[in-house]
Amino acid sequence: MSDQYDNQLYLKLPGIDPPTKNGNGRANKQKDEPSAELPVSDELAIELNTRKFGKGRVHLGHWDNQVLLGDNRELLKSMPDETVDLIVTDPPYNINYKSNRRVVNKKFSHLANDNQGDWIPNFAEEAFRVLKNDRHLYCFCRHDTYPEFIQAFSDAGFKIKRTIIWYKNNHGSGDLRGDYAPQDEWIIFLHKGRRVLNGKRISNIIQVPKLSTKKMTHATEKPVNLLKIFIEKSTNPGELVLDPFAGSGSTMEATRELGRKYCLMEISENYYLTSEKRVKWWNQEEMDITESSFASTMYSKYDD
Repeated sequence: MSDQYDNQLYLKLPGIDPPTKNGNGRANKQKDEPSAELPVSDELAIELNTRKFGKGRVHLGHWDNQVLLGDNRELLKSMPDETVDLIVTDPPYNINYKSNRRVVNKKFSHLANDNQGDWIPNFAEEAFRVLKNDRHLYCFCRHDTYPEFIQAFSDAGFKIKRTIIWYKNNHGSGDLRGDYAPQDEWIIFLHKGRRVLNGKRISNIIQVPKLSTKKMTHATEKPVNLLKIFIEKSTNPGELVLDPFAGSGSTMEATRELGRKYCLMEISENYYLTSEKRVKWWNQEEMDITESSFASTMYSKYDD
């Protein structure tokens, strides 16, 4: 009873002061007065003790480590303000893209919502709303659709910080005789407020090999190692990374490798299922590693 105020979480009622403590650190007894404190349920107490409010708040909702099937225009509406710590995404480029490079394997289908750009302003506004203050957003784009994205993000309230160039080890196709061979992709780097980057300063021209078409599970799949650079520079372990155009789940893999949390949104059922399979594979890998480490620890006790 004497330590109840130290060991339990209480919800303070407005206008009522908590019990005072004596010199021994114990709460003074108030025999004749009813208690002004209402105990909080164990479930809520755990959540309140864990959650940090303010700039470093940790979100404990159902968004952590989730793969969600649906249109992000609807899914984002249900996400509370200032929920995520980083947004890394590769949206449709508004060019009705379909890869034609595959020969042996089946070609990828056209991407959803890639033939119109009327969704871009709304997406930019929702992204700004769900992103915490003093956080970053990375958005892949192309040179010809760059102005649309820049305008929408600027109107939403973001500060355009830099354009990052991904320099690939091989080039695309396109007009083989009338154009230069494209060997780059652009990433718009945005700030909501200001957050310093982790680690040493690096160039805005980043060279990471492109995935082989034989290994790709999505027409525009990005290398995990490229995504890891952005996630590691802009978040700390345990923070939540959102990818509203998740594709086949590369962002999930990058976050898991770095000890971050993920929230994926994908409109295509096929790619959603691919992401789910990827998550299950990762969960099994972690389980195998844990069991292996446990076994090694147990056996090591008897090595001597």
